[in-house]
Amino acid sequence: MRSRIITKFFLSTVILFLAIFLINCQEKEKEQAGYNACFTGIHKLEYHNPDILVDLDVGFKSVPMPMDFDGDGDIDLLISESGSYAEAGVFYFENISGNTDNPVFRYGMRINSERFRLGYDGMCFSVSEVNGHYHVITPDRVNDKLLMYRDVPQNVFWYKTELSIPARGYIPDTKYNVWQMLDFDGDGVHDLLCALQSKQGEYVLFFKNMGTDDNPQYAESREIIKKGKALLGKAAFADYDNDGDYDFVAVDEFSNIIYFENTGTKQKYKFQKGSPLFYNREQLQFYSRYGNAIKLRTVDLDRDGKIDLIAGDEDGKVSFIKNTGKSENGLPLFLPPKFLRQQAKFVDFGALTAPRIYDWDNDGLDDIVAGNGAGNIGFIKNLGGKTPKWAAPQLIKADGKVIRILPPRANWGYVTIDVGDWNNDGLPDILVNHIGGKVLWYKNIGTRSKPALTGPKTIEVQWKGQPLKPKWKFCDYTRGSELLAPWRTSPLIMDFNDDGLNDLVMLDYEGYLAVYLRYKEDDKLLLRHPQRNFIYPTGEAIRLNQLEGGSCGRLKITFADWDGDGSKDLIFSSKPAVDWMRNLGMKDGKMVLQYMGRIISRTLMGHTDGPVVCDWNKDGVPDLLVGTETGVFYYWRRPHFNITTTMTTAGKQAPANYPYFKR
Repeated sequence: MRSRIITKFFLSTVILFLAIFLINCQEKEKEQAGYNACFTGIHKLEYHNPDILVDLDVGFKSVPMPMDFDGDGDIDLLISESGSYAEAGVFYFENISGNTDNPVFRYGMRINSERFRLGYDGMCFSVSEVNGHYHVITPDRVNDKLLMYRDVPQNVFWYKTELSIPARGYIPDTKYNVWQMLDFDGDGVHDLLCALQSKQGEYVLFFKNMGTDDNPQYAESREIIKKGKALLGKAAFADYDNDGDYDFVAVDEFSNIIYFENTGTKQKYKFQKGSPLFYNREQLQFYSRYGNAIKLRTVDLDRDGKIDLIAGDEDGKVSFIKNTGKSENGLPLFLPPKFLRQQAKFVDFGALTAPRIYDWDNDGLDDIVAGNGAGNIGFIKNLGGKTPKWAAPQLIKADGKVIRILPPRANWGYVTIDVGDWNNDGLPDILVNHIGGKVLWYKNIGTRSKPALTGPKTIEVQWKGQPLKPKWKFCDYTRGSELLAPWRTSPLIMDFNDDGLNDLVMLDYEGYLAVYLRYKEDDKLLLRHPQRNFIYPTGEAIRLNQLEGGSCGRLKITFADWDGDGSKDLIFSSKPAVDWMRNLGMKDGKMVLQYMGRIISRTLMGHTDGPVVCDWNKDGVPDLLVGTETGVFYYWRRPHFNITTTMTTAGKQAPANYPYFKR
C-alpha cells in the first residue's frame, strides 16, 4: 500500500514537473516569437477606415508629375517624395473619380525600387507633354548630364536617353535647375526652358530647337528673365490668359502666387512685373508657407480646356488651383488652392508631426493629439478595436478659430505639444512649444467629453535673476518672466516630486533635461527656477542636446514604465530614431537615469522623431508610436515587457556601453 502511494506521488511529481517544463517551453517559445516579431513589427499606422477621404499626401517635399499614367483618359499623379531620409521615391496616385473639379485619388503606391531618387536631389524635374507623349526631363544625380525619361506611362523610368546639352554650366554657381519642353516661340517645334537658381540670382533660359521633335538640335542658351528673389525656380509657363503666348506663374518666399504676363508675343516676349493673384480680395497663398519647397506644375486637371496649376509642398501634400477662364482687374482668375483628396490608408498629420496619446473626448479610447510643422494641432479620434480604426484628423480650435502658430516672418510652426491638466481643474489642457520657443498654454474651458480651448497664455517662471534663454533662437518674443525654451522641444506635464501639482519637464536653455517645479502661492500656481534634477548614475546632469545653432533643441521626450519595473523611464527622440534611459530611482531629490541605447534600429527620420507610448490593445504592455518628418506614424506593438528594443533577440536589453550624446 505504502509503495503504491510512493509510486503515485512520484508519478504526480514527474507529471507536475513535465507540465511546468512544457509551460516554460511554451512561454519561452512565445517570448522568442515575440523577439523575432520585434524586427518586423514596426510599421506605418493605418486608418483601417477605407471609406473616408483625407488630404493626398506622399510624405515630405512632394514634387508632382501630372499625366494619364494608366491610359484611361483622366489625369493621374506620379509624385516624388524628395525630402525623406527613409522613404524617398516615386509614388503613383490613380485618379479614381475622372475629370472633375474635385478629383479623388487612390492612396499612393511606390513604383520604384527602394531609395530611388529621380535625378538631382530628387526634385529638379518636370513632366513635358509632347505630341501626346509624357516625358520627364531631369539633371542626373550629380547635376551634370541632362536626361529624358521617355514615354513614362509605358516605360516607368526605364527608357532613359541623354539630351545633347549639359544640365548646368550656363550660370556660375548653379544649384537647382528645372527643365520644361514646350513650343515657346510658336514655330511648331518643342524647345527647352530652364528655370534655375544660383548664387548670382534666378534665371529662365531659352534653348531654341533648330531641328525637329524627333531629332532636336538646340541653340545656345538665351537669357529671357532674371530676378534676384526666389521666384523663377518655381516658374510654371502656360497661356493662362488665352491670348496666344506664354505667361508664367511663380511663388514667393512665403508661398504667395505671383503672375507674370507676357504682353508681347511668342516670337517677341515681354514679361511684365509680377502681380499677386487674388480671389474675393484675398491674396492667393498656399497653406504651406515655405515657398522654396513649392513645386508648381501646369496641367488641365479637370479637362475643361483651361490650364490649371497643381503644386507640391514641404508637407508632402498637393494643392489644386483651378483656372476659371475669367479675368479680374486684368489678371487671370484662379480659385484658391485646395488640397487634393485620396482614399485613406496611412494615418498622417503633415510633416514633422509630434504626437501625444490622450483620451481627448473621454469615450474610454486613447486618441492621438499632435502638432506639426505647419503650425497646427490635430485630433485623430480612435474609433475602437484592438487594432484601432481611426477618423480623419480634425484641426483643433481655440476661441472658435483653428490653431495655427506661425510667428512673424516664420515659414513653419514646428509645433510640439503635451496634453494634461495644467491648472488642476480636472480638464485636459494643451501646452505648446514651437519654432520660436515661447511656451504657450491653451486652457480647456469646456467639459471632459467636449473640450473647448481658449488662449493662448504664456508660461511664466519665477527666475532667480534674469530669465535664462538659449544662446541661439529663431526669434524671441518673450517679455518679462516668460519662458523661452529651445526651439522645437516638447513640453511635458509631470508631477515630478509627487506633491499633487503638475510640474513642467523639458530641455533648459543649454539642452539639459530640467524640471520647473510647481508651487502654490495664495491661490496662484507658479513655476520655480529650473533644476537639473535628472542625472546619470555618476551624478552628472543629463544633457540631451549639446549642439549649437539651429541644431540645438529639437528633441521630443516622454516618460513611461518601459521595462515593467514600476518606475517611469525616459523615452526620447535621437538618431537614428528613438532611445531610452532606465529609471533607477531617486537620489537626493534627483531622478537617476541609466542610458540603455536604442529602442528602434530603423531610421525613420531626417529631423527628430516624436515618440510616445500607447496601449491600444489593452494587454498591459506599453507599445510605441512615433511621429516622423513624413507625417505618418510608425507603430510598434510589443509582445512582452522584456522586449524593450528592436535591436536584439537574445534576452533582455543590457545598458549601452557607450554614453548618450545627440548624434
